[in-house]
Formats: sequence, structure tokens, C-alpha cells
Amino acid sequence: MLKYIKKGSHILKSSGFSLVGIVVIVTMLSGGWLHVDFIEDSKHILEISKNDFDFFIYKWLTIALIIVMIIAVIVGNYIHEKNDKQKMYYKNIIDSSSNIVMVVDKKSIIEVNKTFFKYFNKYSTLEEFKREHESISDFFVQKDGYVYKNMDGVNWIEYVIQNPKDNQVKIRSGSNLYYFRVSISLISPKDNHYSAIFSDITKEKIYQKELEHTNITDPLTKIRNRYYYNEQIKKESSNANRYFYPLSLIVFDIDYFKKINDSYGHDIGDDVLVEYTRLISSHLRNGDIFCRIGGEEFTLILPHTDRASAYKIAEKLRMMVRMHKKIVPITMSFGVVEFAKGEELEHLFKRADEALYSAKDAGRDKVMVR
Repeated sequence: MLKYIKKGSHILKSSGFSLVGIVVIVTMLSGGWLHVDFIEDSKHILEISKNDFDFFIYKWLTIALIIVMIIAVIVGNYIHEKNDKQKMYYKNIIDSSSNIVMVVDKKSIIEVNKTFFKYFNKYSTLEEFKREHESISDFFVQKDGYVYKNMDGVNWIEYVIQNPKDNQVKIRSGSNLYYFRVSISLISPKDNHYSAIFSDITKEKIYQKELEHTNITDPLTKIRNRYYYNEQIKKESSNANRYFYPLSLIVFDIDYFKKINDSYGHDIGDDVLVEYTRLISSHLRNGDIFCRIGGEEFTLILPHTDRASAYKIAEKLRMMVRMHKKIVPITMSFGVVEFAKGEELEHLFKRADEALYSAKDAGRDKVMVR
């Protein structure tokens, strides 16, 4: 029988401890060879002494233990290889994502996917990046409406966890500006590790800005339109009420503009509108809000400006327009009012419009104050 055990051991070795080898050995031990051997040796079993019998039992227990250990090693190697393959699959899946995927703690980056280096292409490895920066938040642009490094003293990761809805970040990397929607999930409570996913919404933001620009911009003159005026006068009057600063409004238009269209044609009329709005825009202060609210009618919202100062601005513009004489010589009439605290906006505009008509009634090319 021992010769068959040796033969099985030889097969096991030759198979490289493969599962096939184990099956062969088990088959030998439990199948026909063991049966034949058992028949051949059964004639002598009565002659076996007690010591020989104990050794016989010990031998077979040892062989069984060895077989179990070999099976355990093979199964362990199989599980290990399977886990390695799963890790490889997961990494390949994460690396193929178009989003930045990172493992972070509240102080630093632990792991990143390949997409990370698409946006931070100055670096080829995470180690290079970490030699200069602890966190991706070093690149966040601090701006209202976006998550930045320390939100009122709260770490950005903690802030996103506490406020999980629609968090956006603005990132400047080199000369490029990107917008991302960011989400964070706890993946290891023991180590306080989090997954952070940055979804690129730059194209969406650019489109949104273009759309907003279209909605608030006059297509001919490229200054702001009536919709923008309505939004801004609400905002500025609210701020003036709250912070007690002066706010003035100027309403003005081109004198006899219909005659220009009738005499020279609408193309020349359009050229006049473009030329003179460009002229006025070039002489306004930062913070002044210039809008076209009708065919040849315009408004100027002047924050932090009282009535007397607004009158001086209007008079300066009137003289500048009169002296310009490009395309077709024109004049403009102006109505000036100062916002009264708590005043209804319709009433404010009506007062400015009445001042404008007073200027026209007085002979045009005038500035009137109400």
C-alpha cells in the first residue's frame, strides 16, 4: 500500500500542488487503488501487532493532515489571486472614470485615479503632488456660492459632509479654470478615510454663463437690457434701504431718433445706437449700471450717488454726446431722481420718466431733476 501512497505523492509533486493533483490523490486514497491494496493486505491484517496498528493509524492521519494543509494552501492562493484580480478590476474601473476620484482624510490625499493628473498635469505621480501640496483644496478659488478650503473655519471635507446637497468648487490649475460638483462619502470609519468624487461641470457652467449673458444683454448695443435693469434696481434699492447709502436713477433717450431712422434708414439708426452707447460706456464708473430699456431709451443706476452728484454725471454725459458728432450728430435729454427710502420702484421710475419729459418739454438736450 505504501508504494501507492508514494506514487500519489509523486503525482502531487508533478502537478505543482494543483487542484488536479489533489483530486488524483484523493481518488487514489478513496477509489480503486486503495480498494485493491486493501484486498491484497487484508490477508495479513490479523498478523498486525498493536504497535503496528497504532503506527498504521498515525500514518494515515498524518497523510490526511498533509492533504488538508495542501488543500488549504491551494484555496488560500486561489482566494488571494481572486482578491488581487478584484483589486485590479476596481482600479481599472476607477481609472477609466472621467471624474476625479480620490481617497482622502481631513488633512491630505491618500490615493487618486488617473483622471486627477489630467487636471493637474504638472505632476506625474501623487508623491510629486504631495511634495508641494497637502490637499486639492489648495487650488480652490474662494468665491460666494462655491466650497473653498475653510468654510468659516470648517474644513471643506467636513462642510461637504454636513451639507451634502449640490456642492460646487471652482479650481484654478495653472492657467486653466475648472468647475466641479463634489461629493464625499465615508469609506473607513476606523481610519477616517473618505472617497471624494469631483465631477467636471465646466462646460455646463460656461453654457450657463453664455445663456445668462444672452438673457441680460441687449443684442445690438451689447449693454445690459431691461430684464437686467429690473433685477438690479431691486437689488440696489434693497441694499440702499438696508445700508443707508444714496442711490440715484437717470433715464434718458436720443432726441428726435425717429427722424434719424426716417431720414437715414434703420441701419444708420442702429449705428448711432451702437456708437453712442459705446461712448457713454467708456466714461462710466465701476459700479454704474447702464441698460437699454427700449428702442432709444436708456437707464443708469448709480449706487452710492446722491441727486446732486447724479445731476453732474448726467450733465457731463449730455455735453459729451453733443460734442461727439459721429455717424450722425445727436443730442440726448435726461431725467434724474434720487431713491427715497422705502419708495416703490414703479414710482421711482415714474418720477425719472417725468423728469425726462420735462427736459423734452423744455426744448430737449437738457437735464432735469425731480
